[in-house]
Amino acid sequence: MLPGNDTWPASLQALYEQVVAAPREAVLSARPQWAEQLGAWAQRASLDEREMARMATWSRLEAGPRSAGELAFLLSHCGELLWPYSEPPVQLLQRLLVRQGQLVQGLKAEGTDEVLAPLTRQVSAELSKVVLRYLKRHPEALLSLVGGVGCTFDGRVLRFQGDVEVDLKVFLGPEKRLTGRLDQLRMLLPHLREGRYKLVGFIRERASKLPWRECRDILEEKLFQVVTAPDSQAELRGFLGCYAKGKGEARWCTRASLLLARNLEEGGPLAAVENLSELLVYFESPVQGLRGALQALVASLSGAPDIGRHRRVADTCWEHLKPKEEPGLALVLLWVEECLFRWALRQGLEDVFERRNRARERVSGLPVAEVLCWLAEECADLWPRFETERKPGADELAAWRKEVTRRAVKKPVLRKAAMEFFLWCAPDAAASEAELVTLSLVKTSTDRRWLRRLGEHPSTRVRFRVRAIHAWLEAGAEQATGGHTPATLTGALRHLRASGAMTLGGGRTWLRDRDLEELLLGAFSRVERDFSARYPQHCREEEAQLVTRLLEELRHEFESIRSDLGLLLTQGQPVPLELDLRFRRGPEPTGNAQAPGRSGVELMFVLNVEVDGFLKTKRAVLVRARKLEPWGEGQWAPNLRLGREQVDGLLARSEAAYCLFLVPPALRAECWMVPARLVRGLMEAQGSLSSVSREGAQRVARSLSQWLTYDLLGLWSGDDRPEVLSRTERSEEEAPDFVVEISVRKSGK
Repeated sequence: MLPGNDTWPASLQALYEQVVAAPREAVLSARPQWAEQLGAWAQRASLDEREMARMATWSRLEAGPRSAGELAFLLSHCGELLWPYSEPPVQLLQRLLVRQGQLVQGLKAEGTDEVLAPLTRQVSAELSKVVLRYLKRHPEALLSLVGGVGCTFDGRVLRFQGDVEVDLKVFLGPEKRLTGRLDQLRMLLPHLREGRYKLVGFIRERASKLPWRECRDILEEKLFQVVTAPDSQAELRGFLGCYAKGKGEARWCTRASLLLARNLEEGGPLAAVENLSELLVYFESPVQGLRGALQALVASLSGAPDIGRHRRVADTCWEHLKPKEEPGLALVLLWVEECLFRWALRQGLEDVFERRNRARERVSGLPVAEVLCWLAEECADLWPRFETERKPGADELAAWRKEVTRRAVKKPVLRKAAMEFFLWCAPDAAASEAELVTLSLVKTSTDRRWLRRLGEHPSTRVRFRVRAIHAWLEAGAEQATGGHTPATLTGALRHLRASGAMTLGGGRTWLRDRDLEELLLGAFSRVERDFSARYPQHCREEEAQLVTRLLEELRHEFESIRSDLGLLLTQGQPVPLELDLRFRRGPEPTGNAQAPGRSGVELMFVLNVEVDGFLKTKRAVLVRARKLEPWGEGQWAPNLRLGREQVDGLLARSEAAYCLFLVPPALRAECWMVPARLVRGLMEAQGSLSSVSREGAQRVARSLSQWLTYDLLGLWSGDDRPEVLSRTERSEEEAPDFVVEISVRKSGK
């Protein structure tokens, strides 16, 4: 029986027996005759015969000792025998080159180099033909095909061991799948021995001709697959060098910043932290990549930071920061270093003072370096006190604001740096002080322009605080430029009142009690924040389970509110507000009752309000709940699946209809409430019948806690028509999945 694991087709069996029986000294002379017989066979061979010949050829080339005649026949004609009918074998090229070396060694005794040269050239040409055919059919298998073989690039052709050539223009071709093939070439960069920069330039040139809007989503997913993979730093740099247009993608920057903050907070892989840091500093203006990296640092300092990971991110930021051009970012980094210094000091690390001194030396060349270091140290000491019992008094804060203004107000570069720093880094407990000291630093029209630019800052905290300050500036421009700094608690409260950051009595709803409203808003915010934070763990559950969990937590919070109100009141004092929340499941669809196109679950909020001697009303709000689908670890779908017919059905039943989107923490940990009419408009704008974009919904959404407090309980939403209210008593298929009954009874006194 002939060697090998697979049999040859009957039409080729005689030729192969002749090849096996040929003595070594007759191999070179018999090659033309073998080529003629194989060519005649190839002209009349069927597809099944070719597949059988392919399997037999690879079986004999893959393993086992082979005679010189066998190797000469198989290798010099592998272009006719090895067709890419199936998946390519792993390390195909390396195995063929090993067999080529065995062939040359076996025939050296029978001829000189001049005699063997034509055979070697023919074998190399055949190997090139085989590799190129496999690549054209399986372009995603480039690394698998050529793995383990050193290669070079001369600007046009890839050469493996100097002989096997792959013409890239032939490999890429004019097809629309060019993006994937370019990415395969990019993955070859770490394995190149020569011509790396030529290959980067070749890929960049071809990528510049791609329709960017069509391929950027594909490239975005590939980029973040590289970022989260271990030991992928070299591959990441190759990606960044090949796709230069990505330097202007703000969406990539935002996603990288959020992922970096998550990895810092949750102790993610160190390789991912390093890759995300390097990716963020790669972006170019107007994309604020360096600010995105700093935003992740600032956002993750609230808990107990991981010193090692935070230091690595800070080091990357220092390497790419130019303090003379961005003194504000230098101030933020100094403050981050000061916070890490204090944490490291508590843990007893040895190099804390050396690192602190190195950070200060980086800004020593600035004329305002002394003030920057003073501000960073002062704020690192003061701001944590706001969250403890050692909170500073009003007079201390007034004196502190005055000192900050005295040191920073005279130099425009300091005012610019300090405004961004206070609005960005001050914790929520110190937000009022940050806004007040920023107000005192706004002196000129240039300062106002810079403040307006901060309204587009990557940090949500900065954007919201800028809006509050603009409200005050627009209401009292004279006071803003008059140099008046609040010196007393009363003055500070007046500033906050004017800027809209705080209300004094009265409230914003018919409840007419600011304390009650803030109690409700805080309670609902806790539920919403906890639900959103745990969403990644439960995202694969059905909407009905997620909604049940959310409503159950809201019910417990209502009970806690009643308990808290009772504890705050003196004995015998009437309760000013009685709250109750109950919910029940509607009839669950069985069998064919579950429509295949149905998406999400429907809720009906029914609000009963009674005010002694003043008001009694009952209203209903229809809500369609839909969750954001996961796409993988830390990745989410770009669209929220929602059929336009569901939205139209809501609006047909009631104009007081909303969509509730259950999402993971993004810029904030919250759930999104969007009016159904607005969702319908977004779907029309993007020309979609089955989804609404995640970014579009986020831009127009209101948090669930704000909606419950100010829209629902504030009676700004609701439908009191009997035909809408009667749906809660129906049991047919059109009844809502959940009925949520909220009763509010307020004393008229």
